[in-house]
Amino acid sequence: MSNIQKLNNVQHAQIKIKQTHCSTEQIMFSPVFTSEMRALQSNFPMMFYKNQSDGAFQPIALFGFEQGENLFLDDAGWTSQYIPMLVQRGPLMIAVDGQTESGEDARVVAIDMDHPKVSEQEGEPLFLEFGGNTEYLDRLAAILEGIHIGHSTTPLFVEALLQHSLIAPITLNITLKNGADHALEGFYAIDDETLQVLPEAALTDLHRRGYLMPAYMMVASQSQLKRLIGLKNQKVMG
Repeated sequence: MSNIQKLNNVQHAQIKIKQTHCSTEQIMFSPVFTSEMRALQSNFPMMFYKNQSDGAFQPIALFGFEQGENLFLDDAGWTSQYIPMLVQRGPLMIAVDGQTESGEDARVVAIDMDHPKVSEQEGEPLFLEFGGNTEYLDRLAAILEGIHIGHSTTPLFVEALLQHSLIAPITLNITLKNGADHALEGFYAIDDETLQVLPEAALTDLHRRGYLMPAYMMVASQSQLKRLIGLKNQKVMG
């Protein structure tokens, strides 16, 4: 269950956000956006997940090999140098609160008061003593804006890749040091061979639309699979 409230400096004056990791971060992967792919590619393998309800492809950062497994978490928190925006936001989100005078949705910051990171005793405060935003809240607000933009722009990136037949299914079979076999199935990746032989006009089109760089970032991120397998081996071998 969620308890979503519009964030304000009176009702939520004492609210803090815990900086320790919680159950919501014990996830196998997280959706990601094109604006963060340069930072992501040096930390996580990036792939696509196909939504079973509508067939849409969503770029994701992979954290583990099974549901509920995040190999980038230890007792001290995240071991990666970057954390995806949808994870960084914690209990905060953008909500619509009516419309502006021009007829557009009026966006506000909201908070899920039932989120395990919400506290009045420990963590980073959202508001200063006299009601102003803390630097921490301003940083989260910028992340929320990036997420809002990403929800609009990232599907266009996927559409462009599909137009050039650049998304293909991927299966990864690995044998761990303890002898256990794991098969990573149901995911998709950018077809590097197809990307390398795209006609110049297609490459120019992707570059002009700002999609060539994130495409290459996704391809480059496949080198992080070796790191992920190494983390899995450390886990199973104790």
